[in-house]
Amino acid sequence: MTRINQKAAAAEKSRQLILEAAERLFAEKGFEKTSLQEICDQAGVARGTPGYFFGSKEGLYQAVLDRAFAEPLQLVLTLRSLVQQPDHEPRQLLRFAIEQFFDFQLKHPRFVRLTEWETLNGGQFLGHLPRQLEVFREALALMQQELDWQGEPEQFMIDLTALCWFPVAHAETFLKPLGVHMDDPQIREKRKQHVVDLLLQKYLPERREA
Repeated sequence: MTRINQKAAAAEKSRQLILEAAERLFAEKGFEKTSLQEICDQAGVARGTPGYFFGSKEGLYQAVLDRAFAEPLQLVLTLRSLVQQPDHEPRQLLRFAIEQFFDFQLKHPRFVRLTEWETLNGGQFLGHLPRQLEVFREALALMQQELDWQGEPEQFMIDLTALCWFPVAHAETFLKPLGVHMDDPQIREKRKQHVVDLLLQKYLPERREA
């Protein structure tokens, strides 16, 4: 590896360490209560390094949100591609979409916490993700057209988000006192199938022979 490549690799490693530390702290404490010094301390970098890569604390936070939305965005793009295949089976495809979104929420609690903080702050930064949100909207419209589901795509997204979101956001506050422990794999699977059944029945019910 040449000296230039070594420097580039070291710079990218520092950048990723900063993003990881920032995501962890922003998810835990929110934007306002997280300092750049705390991020630098956890990332193990000099105080001026985040500014070199991201310009400001706001720029770093926006980069964290962009990274957090990268995986769900890729899922949406995959679904959009699958919907356009001539041999797709509508109910199986919609089931796949619901299951993938549910699993994503469980695997990425920081994503949930980051967006919860954004909700508390009036969506100050999430409003700056027009490309991601536009892709979501276009994909939902295409899915409705190709899958011939019932209801509006926007309402489907609201229902999907609410049903998948609540078990993660309120695992400790509402569910655990009720005896529902989301860290139990069997309970997770049961909850996921419940969400799948509800949404399939509402938006793409099985057609029965007359």
